[in-house]
Amino acid sequence: MNRILNAAKLDFYAGKSMIGMTAILTVIAVIIGVASHGPDYAMIMMMIFGVTSSGSVFSVHEKNHSEKLYGTLPLKKNELIMGRYLYALIIGSVYITAAGILGFVMTKIMGLNFNFLEYWATIGIGFAYFCFAVGVAYPIYFKFSFSKAYIFTMLPMYIIAVAFLILTRKTNIAADIAQISKFFADHVYLAPIFGIAGGLLLLIVSAAIANLIYTQKEI
Repeated sequence: MNRILNAAKLDFYAGKSMIGMTAILTVIAVIIGVASHGPDYAMIMMMIFGVTSSGSVFSVHEKNHSEKLYGTLPLKKNELIMGRYLYALIIGSVYITAAGILGFVMTKIMGLNFNFLEYWATIGIGFAYFCFAVGVAYPIYFKFSFSKAYIFTMLPMYIIAVAFLILTRKTNIAADIAQISKFFADHVYLAPIFGIAGGLLLLIVSAAIANLIYTQKEI
């Protein structure tokens, strides 16, 4: 376990140079939220940007040829994989916390009614989306490298997220799934729990796939 934590620390230090970008991405998310009159837009955009931040560590390692460095460390390939996913989970947790705070503050500043169900559902959906996008992207990056796969991997993910946001605004999905909405309205606290549990399951499956891919790869 200690070596997995050390692997995650190495990824943190590798991606540390990208921290400044987080402030810029937060401003962009706020602008989008204000323009669309919906804090939920800002929250989802934060999670989309979180996917970008978590994937940037592959770019840094690739530019610095860090794979060769990892090959000299007393670190097994599966421990490197687990460390990378732990790093992603930490990044996702930071971004979802920031998104939650941002959504709450924007709701108050914009003078909107605070909808508990919508707020917690957005947090759950945002985290699940983050885990889904990371879960799809990481095995591909391990297989083909970041530079070769980024656009082809992440562009569809961005389109899915934007399409979902537009769909929720332009259609009455809540009416179409009234029973589900009623269930979560009666049990609001379950909305983020379902999203977090589903997201973690996606990451576990993705890590298993990435492990199968990377353990067969020559460094």
